[in-house]
Amino acid sequence: MLAALAGLSLALSACDEPKPRGEAPAELAPGPGAARTSEPLPPLPAWAPEVMGKGLREAFTETGECVGNTDAVGARYEGAQPGVKIIGWGWDKAEKTAVERIVLVDADFRIVGAGETGLPRPDVTRAQPDITSPTTGWQAFTSRTAGPLDAYGVTSGGRGVCPLGHIEF
Repeated sequence: MLAALAGLSLALSACDEPKPRGEAPAELAPGPGAARTSEPLPPLPAWAPEVMGKGLREAFTETGECVGNTDAVGARYEGAQPGVKIIGWGWDKAEKTAVERIVLVDADFRIVGAGETGLPRPDVTRAQPDITSPTTGWQAFTSRTAGPLDAYGVTSGGRGVCPLGHIEF
């Protein structure tokens, strides 16, 4: 058990800072001054309500293997329903495809956000030729407006997760 936790910790530490990959596409160019809007937080994907608020291991019992990154806060929503959009990229090594779904967890490993992939990330395929999909980019939404979050890609047909990184905002 201790070895598994150490391995998970090591995997997360490898993903906790944005990695140099050249310039991200303009639509994903985040920064400390992420776009602010008076719009409300967009709705979560249709599959997300069944996992929201659950513990990560309660919702996903298996561990997948992927590579990816949690890049930045892409937007801050300051409307009637505040929150943020977190952006990054993810690749499922076992399936050799983009990770399709993303969950965001808080410091207690409770699921507090969700999103999906499919966004263009040509910078990733240029930097890592073994990644063949040009649409590994993801965006996930949470009603959190500050704090640390960890992102996980959903794998194993929806039964597993793999770490994609950490962000503090």
